[in-house]
Amino acid sequence: MTAPPIGPRRATLAGEVRAEIERMIVDGELAAGEKMNELALSNIMGVSRGTVREAIRSLADSGLIDLITNRGAFVHETTLAEVRNLYDLRGAVFAMACAAAARHVAEGADAKLPQKLQRNIEKMHTAYAKEDTARYYALNIEFHDMLLAGAQNPKAKTIYDNLVRGMHLFRRRGLSVVTNLARSLEEHIAISDAVSAGDPEAARVAAHLHITSGLARYMLMLDQDSKPSSQADAP
Repeated sequence: MTAPPIGPRRATLAGEVRAEIERMIVDGELAAGEKMNELALSNIMGVSRGTVREAIRSLADSGLIDLITNRGAFVHETTLAEVRNLYDLRGAVFAMACAAAARHVAEGADAKLPQKLQRNIEKMHTAYAKEDTARYYALNIEFHDMLLAGAQNPKAKTIYDNLVRGMHLFRRRGLSVVTNLARSLEEHIAISDAVSAGDPEAARVAAHLHITSGLARYMLMLDQDSKPSSQADAP
């Protein structure tokens, strides 16, 4: 009796487990510094510990997990210096992408992008009015993805995706309060207006300002978190 081929199926399963663990880290279900519990994860996902171990090891290359000799695997704790570096890199790539998207609009190579951006912003307005930060954050990701697609530069999109994979916790934290949503929305409108007008330089400036402002919002949240509640609540 010939055994069925299991190589491709195992690879697919390991990939699915890797994707789920990655999602759990990005969504904050697995906290920074937390030790990866292979047994618990295998029980949750209904797979073997070996499959979980394989997925965890493959994630080490992504920077989301640290493998420490004789201690195990831990969710990576990003330092403040790393956060700043990530924002700097993301700002450069995103600014370039928005400028390219504006250029394509001006050349008539992407006539539908302005309408797509406007529809997204209208949905953001609704999420903001409802103080629905989770919905707003999802639309925020969609907005950025549309602009990266509008740049028509696959390599830039790959670089950007790799950068933001480990940044969702910072970005979500910066958009966790309604006052920050208002500022973010204004910045999105400025980017959309510049891209829709086919103005690459205005799009580049607006995009870079958006990323640097996002870092400032995150830093402000960290500062407030470090203060006693009586000080943090003061006007």
